[in-house]
Amino acid sequence: MLRAGLWDKVPDFRCRKPEFVEYLGIDSVYDQHQRMGQLYWATCNGKTVGYMMLAMGHATNDRQTDLGIDTYGHIPALVIARLATDERHERQGVGRYMTSYAIDIAGRMALDVGCRAVLANSAPDAVGFYEKMGFDKFTVTPSSSSGELGRESLRHADARAGVEAGLVQMYLDLGLRKF
Repeated sequence: MLRAGLWDKVPDFRCRKPEFVEYLGIDSVYDQHQRMGQLYWATCNGKTVGYMMLAMGHATNDRQTDLGIDTYGHIPALVIARLATDERHERQGVGRYMTSYAIDIAGRMALDVGCRAVLANSAPDAVGFYEKMGFDKFTVTPSSSSGELGRESLRHADARAGVEAGLVQMYLDLGLRKF
């Protein structure tokens, strides 16, 4: 089951990346109150097993070639700003379920208001996961991070940076998909 909304308490959530657990406190609530993103969490038997923060963003001009677009300006996209699975539930389909849900939301957005891609900054060890979900690596490294993945809207510096050390920027092109 996937739900959206504000946390009423920090759940018993364990993740290999402590900053993903810390984010569930004040920062996720702040981001939502400021309308910078929407938090979704997955539960199983009443326990939180994963979460994701979705936000609006865009692919900049230097990324248009990867999306098969000549010159358009900023290309609207949905950003998976954070995606975390409880370490006790890894490799059980939680991340795949949440990512599929994000892609479905982007598909509805594509029909309703326009959305060309789903974007994500991936840790190197998660690139294979995103590739299995249909994502590709961007071939061009952006010249600046201003607005690259819409992450400037999230409060923490580690969430704001469009180009974080060691992260791989990825995209799922929605251009020719049927919804």
